[in-house]
Amino acid sequence: PKCSLGVDEAITGHERARPLRGTTIVEGNRWPCVAMPPSGPLFVAWLPLVGGAWQDFQALVPTTVGLIITGLTLMLLAMPRKQMRALAEGSPAPVLLGGPGQKVAASACIKAVDLAQPSVLGTLVPSTGLVLTNPSEPYTFDNPHCEGRYVVLHRPTCDAARDKSGDFPFGDHFKGRKRLWEVRVQFRVKAPVETSLLVGIELENYVPLSASSKRLMGMTVAALKQVVGNDLYHSVGDDPSKGPGPHEKPVFMMPLWACDQMIVTPEGEEPPDLCDPNFAHYGLKRADDRSAFVKEMGDMELTAGRTYTMGFWGISQFLDCIKWELQKIIPFKPIDFNLFCGKPPVHLVLYTLQPSSAGESRHLESRKNYFFRFALWSSLKGPSAERIRELIPNGGDNEMEIQRRKNPRASQHRDALSRVFACCASERPH
Repeated sequence: PKCSLGVDEAITGHERARPLRGTTIVEGNRWPCVAMPPSGPLFVAWLPLVGGAWQDFQALVPTTVGLIITGLTLMLLAMPRKQMRALAEGSPAPVLLGGPGQKVAASACIKAVDLAQPSVLGTLVPSTGLVLTNPSEPYTFDNPHCEGRYVVLHRPTCDAARDKSGDFPFGDHFKGRKRLWEVRVQFRVKAPVETSLLVGIELENYVPLSASSKRLMGMTVAALKQVVGNDLYHSVGDDPSKGPGPHEKPVFMMPLWACDQMIVTPEGEEPPDLCDPNFAHYGLKRADDRSAFVKEMGDMELTAGRTYTMGFWGISQFLDCIKWELQKIIPFKPIDFNLFCGKPPVHLVLYTLQPSSAGESRHLESRKNYFFRFALWSSLKGPSAERIRELIPNGGDNEMEIQRRKNPRASQHRDALSRVFACCASERPH
């Protein structure tokens, strides 16, 4: 039987038992119900029968609530004044960087972000700070081989109603398109690139696969080949336990023509804004004429002076980075991405390979020249706190303004606390 908040309704239809200090106890089929009288606190709960004796619920609840309130008060009073003022002003809560239940900052200086929705997070390698999806301005990067800007876009796949409405940053761009995410990278090389530039996904470590996982992996690679073609390089990597290094990391790499959009801006001209609402209409797109696009990209030379702007989303229909799932491989059955990657993060990379005099064909770290290297993960399934500290040792040094995503419910709670403890948050005289 189900208890309601009304005492009379809770008693109706049940056998009345012996009251405990003003408390009405009602027995049903499985669990007795305790309903507080109108003069007492309005608490209703299910209590099990232990050893034939009832706990004194009416005495227990006020004591527990009092201890909780006292503990919260002491915690807030012990909080530094700066944090108290931030709480009173409605500052955002810490970003969820780790896995479920891990609300830990990557370091003491990581900026606070209030994630109202599950999101994709990431950082460059080496890090320049925490990166969020759907930013209002592009992020910048600079390394020995090139410099440029980039944005990572992702639709809110955990909120079907919001996704359908288009009421989110870049919602108009995603409307009517099948892609789940899109990466835009704009760069200028610092020297002519003499070998092929590859784009793809790289894992951090070798992942042992069971026989069934290997079959799923084969199905996944076959599905991706239908989108990007057969000119790709896939390796599960080298098992370090099988012999000495150097060892190859697991990779799924494609030629540059496997990207979906390319814009080449001559030297002296202004390249397109990566956040331009009309960005989708610029340059060459593989979907318009695949053969012409592949030929143009195959003949293109990367030279200093020009600005190259690429968009990449072709395989996004199979990989939901927020849910951290592979989709459309097995009908109606998503696959946990960790089955293949082991654990987050995964790396979106652009690199060239140095020729090997020994005839080495593996993509060893010693042969790679990274032009872009971005580690990403989901706020729902993030790396460990220790790994994030390794990825972002100086997370607060990023000068890009981190967009605040306001959680109305959390803000209401903060507002209520700020009114109660406003005196504690105010500036104290020296």
